[in-house]
Amino acid sequence: METRDRKARNFIQTNFQTLLWHGLPVAALVIWGAFCITNNLWYDEAYSASMVSLPWKRLIYITATDDHSPFYYVLLKLFYHLCGGGTHFWALKLMSVLFMLGYMLLGKYYVEKLFDRKISVYFMTFSLLMPIFSVQAGNVRMYTVALFFLTLTGLSAYDIFREATGKKWIVFCLASICTVYCHTFALIQTFLFYMLFLAVILICHKKELIRGFLISGFTVAIVFSPWLAVTCRQFILRMRYDDGSTTELATLNSVMDYCKEWFSAVETPIGIVVLLGIAMCLVLSYGAVDWVRQHGNAAPAIGAAAFALTGIVGGVISATINNCFMGRYAFPGMGFVMLWYAVGFAQLVENAGEKSRKWWIAGTLGTAGLCFALQYTSELHLEYDQGLETYENFIETEVTENDAIIGPYTHTIFLNVYHPKLHYYLVGYKLYSLPFVNTEALMEYNQLDSYENLWYICFKGSEPGPMEDGYNYEVELEFHYMYYDFVIYRLEPKTIEDARVQRSKPT
Repeated sequence: METRDRKARNFIQTNFQTLLWHGLPVAALVIWGAFCITNNLWYDEAYSASMVSLPWKRLIYITATDDHSPFYYVLLKLFYHLCGGGTHFWALKLMSVLFMLGYMLLGKYYVEKLFDRKISVYFMTFSLLMPIFSVQAGNVRMYTVALFFLTLTGLSAYDIFREATGKKWIVFCLASICTVYCHTFALIQTFLFYMLFLAVILICHKKELIRGFLISGFTVAIVFSPWLAVTCRQFILRMRYDDGSTTELATLNSVMDYCKEWFSAVETPIGIVVLLGIAMCLVLSYGAVDWVRQHGNAAPAIGAAAFALTGIVGGVISATINNCFMGRYAFPGMGFVMLWYAVGFAQLVENAGEKSRKWWIAGTLGTAGLCFALQYTSELHLEYDQGLETYENFIETEVTENDAIIGPYTHTIFLNVYHPKLHYYLVGYKLYSLPFVNTEALMEYNQLDSYENLWYICFKGSEPGPMEDGYNYEVELEFHYMYYDFVIYRLEPKTIEDARVQRSKPT
């Protein structure tokens, strides 16, 4: 009777596991797909949107001056125009969601091939429930693209280690090339992973793999070499010219920001999510170490080590060059972390007794589910923020193509992606890299004489101080959009009487 009950339980568990194995990628597409049907773009996303609207030559020039390689923007521009272009930006978000789906499919098929279905299900489950995945899934940036290619790089490396073939080396090499061209920190993470992979090959006396490794490594280096000089130049530019680069270096608060972003979101952190995320990481890491020791398989540890070393390198860069957003910068390696979580969870469940096993499963997945629910709700609130509608209604009713908008900060300037035909001026800030129609610094008031109305947009609490010598101003609109409160002023040229009153005021 007991044997029959055990067989029944195993049958149910196997069928449920199969259901999850098939259903999790679909669930991910539905859940993350909610992020790709809105038009809201925050600061860096708006930068991406403005980039893809540029001619190819201008796009390459700007990325070479002050950004990562053009690989992501090229893919985004092609996909964006394939979907119709215009100022409806759902296509930009959709590409990120599709790469996230590709990542989940790697977890479904490739992780199952290299480990087993149970590890595959755990990998996909933790990927779906990890808060940072909800933050980045619909983000119009290169991080999801880098996540897909770096995860493919890592899994193909382990596949080669188990049994090398020419096709596997080609996949490994191509995935590596795409990864290093995605993002500067993806390049760093790939290099660190290569070094760890080489160390494992030498330690395990896998001499037959050295030739393929060297060919692949040199191929990636040669293909990336044209952009390596550009990358070095970007670091120099950031050291010399970035506003605040010498004062905004890493501190203890920066470390806290890294934790916020790895386990929640740096702009909208949720304290309980951060704390529970750190606790879950420690518990699952304990299980993962035990799994690696018991199974004699260091593959998950190699990936986790590459991620950890990337964090250390990022900390050094933050302390010496410029503070980094290490949560999103290290995000391409989160596939390695999810594998680490998966084997850790499998080990904890396997070692637990019959009674305690249910508590381990309920406690761990319940904690992950709570963190996901809190963060996902927060991200949905941002994605469906109505502030953009307020801003667009104002532009449509009050502003014409004969007007000029003056913006002193790049965060406010990037609102212009929704109305690219309007003339836009700014107080000079990295003029060499802002992808807009008109990026001349406002040096003289007569530059604006030909415009019918003048508007000044800034953060709430600021005023058009640089304009007060030549203009009067009054508030026309206040609105909140995603992370910031904005205010729009109407500027009116001062009359002779206004100037006389201004001069008579006590200083």
